[in-house]
Amino acid sequence: MDSRFRGNDDPGMLPAWLPAPSPLPSFGAMLSTYRVLLTGYFGLGAAIILWNIAAATLILRGRRSPSVSTLATSFAALLLVPGLVVTVSDASLVYGRAIQHVAWLWPLVTVLFVIQAVAALSAGRVGSMLGVPIVAYDLMIAIVSIARYMNSLGVAPPYFSLVLSAAQSDALGVVAGSAALARATWLLVPMFSPALPSHSRVRVVIRYALTLGASIATALVLVELPGASETISSYNRYQHDALTARGAGDFQFALKVFPDLRAAPPPVAINNDFQLTDSLGIDGISIVVDPEGARGKALDSLVHSLDNVRDDSTVLIVTLGYPRGARAALNRSPSAYMNDRLADVNRLARALRPNIIVPAYEPYGEGARALGVRTPDYWIDFITRCAAIVHHVNPNIRVAVAAASFGARDSVVYRWAAARGSPVDVLGFSLMPGFDGATSLDTHMRIAQRWLRATPRPKPHWILAAGGYPVAHGENSQVMALRGVLAWATSQPAVRGVVFTDAGDYDAQRGLRAPDGRFRPALAELARSIDAERESASQ
Repeated sequence: MDSRFRGNDDPGMLPAWLPAPSPLPSFGAMLSTYRVLLTGYFGLGAAIILWNIAAATLILRGRRSPSVSTLATSFAALLLVPGLVVTVSDASLVYGRAIQHVAWLWPLVTVLFVIQAVAALSAGRVGSMLGVPIVAYDLMIAIVSIARYMNSLGVAPPYFSLVLSAAQSDALGVVAGSAALARATWLLVPMFSPALPSHSRVRVVIRYALTLGASIATALVLVELPGASETISSYNRYQHDALTARGAGDFQFALKVFPDLRAAPPPVAINNDFQLTDSLGIDGISIVVDPEGARGKALDSLVHSLDNVRDDSTVLIVTLGYPRGARAALNRSPSAYMNDRLADVNRLARALRPNIIVPAYEPYGEGARALGVRTPDYWIDFITRCAAIVHHVNPNIRVAVAAASFGARDSVVYRWAAARGSPVDVLGFSLMPGFDGATSLDTHMRIAQRWLRATPRPKPHWILAAGGYPVAHGENSQVMALRGVLAWATSQPAVRGVVFTDAGDYDAQRGLRAPDGRFRPALAELARSIDAERESASQ
């Protein structure tokens, strides 16, 4: 779970070996605050779009002769909605290659808004009280858009623009959580400057209200700049990290393929991802199957897709995700929700015959986002029942559970799963950077190492998610994050493998393959690591 909403553990439920956390606001109170912020974000975005349409109409009607401001207003108004559609669709490999040739549209739109706002202010058609905040807001959006477009071309953007990109993700993280680091749907919409006077009090109020909203958004981003600069620099700590040679080839490399599946795998993902696993000589593949994809034709199609790549040496890791409306379904009938998920696990185990099955996708990561924060007892009961089904279907299938938040609740579940009497066969960690980059990643690795050392004769462990955020933090950060995790993982005898997240940009912009089909530098880092580890095993 995102660090902004972590740490609300109940001291009464913790074992004696864990220190009690400091009192924090209840999850219900934080959820109410979150809903207010989320409503404010979407409300401001929708209001700015409507304002832009209305303002462009008035500005263009009031201009008798063409000017730079008029042309900028015309083209910006015309291209705003197409630009939004392109920048969101372009972030996925499923659609990205088809529209990559117009990926420049959104940066162009944001620059046109800057031109309009600057022209209106310099010509005195808007007062500084309204004009200056709007120029600052639009300029900030344009810099981030251009930086991310440069990233998409494989060109390293200027340091300041990368810091601003990270700061914007930090600010949006208050409402979007970790999705702000990797999903293009979380962005800010530029705003036209009111270039004509208004004699309506209602319109004047709207102008000042929207300008206030834009000013608050700008301030939230600017406040994050010092921390964002530290975030970008934090990855340098891994620059000289090296893998530990593991003899006998007991360390495996796996790759998460496909988007999280609610339907059959997209053909482009099947072709691209399996070609990539072949070229890397990868040891295993990992897939996430949501309940909608764990039945019927979707499951049959997945089975057929995997038949072409499965062999005795390939490790298949299958994770059950969460359905749409999961929290509402669970609250409506906990028993029905539980039974449905047990049936999903049963079908996946029988149809896919995985080597490792993860019945609970990050209980305190994705699970908390989908279902809300549930007690460790809930997850222990659920995993126990899933394990009984899986081991009945096939005793050779290993059941795994992954820690993602590394908080007190995660620790309780980990301690239970690590015990020899538990039905869990494999323990996992999700080791991804946070909003503070490598700082939280380092913290999580230290916690994971402490947990490992506290466990006598630990069970096999896997890093079930490793990678970075090349769009928000730059492509070099993805390389460094992967290097740091691999260096740590290979130094831990109990860790048997790492899953890189993801093969390509599908649900999130964090893949080895960018939406235009270009491979990011992290691919070379992963290939180098695989070759180095195999060379050490052969000696």
